[in-house]
Amino acid sequence: MNKRQITWIVALIVYASFVFIMSSMPMSGGQPLLRFPGGDKVLHFLEFGLFYLLSWKAFRRRRFIAAFLLTAFYAGSDEFHQIFVATREASILDWLADIAGAGCAATGIIIVLRTRLPGFLHRRILAPENTDEEESE
Repeated sequence: MNKRQITWIVALIVYASFVFIMSSMPMSGGQPLLRFPGGDKVLHFLEFGLFYLLSWKAFRRRRFIAAFLLTAFYAGSDEFHQIFVATREASILDWLADIAGAGCAATGIIIVLRTRLPGFLHRRILAPENTDEEESE
């Protein structure tokens, strides 16, 4: 495990902690942050799309399924824990929005990986972080 991977793992843990803390707080006035129909689903979608991206980076970039399963599990546990928080409720639809966000993030990554990028972007974004270490595993 190299320093970059440790950095991504720490970022994922910090973000997961932030998600837990925010979902542990009662909603002010019982109102969602975005007050339009489906606004909470948009937030769930974005929140777990980012969670997936961090998971993907933490799992050495090419482990799409492991990152997706971790995201789906964490999203489900987050919904379950909201049963015990005042003014919040668990919702299958919220969990599906979480999974949709992760799925779109995964799809976006696949599209970027298959797109021919200019050389400097390809090296910066897509190049393996430490090919010697990856080959030895």
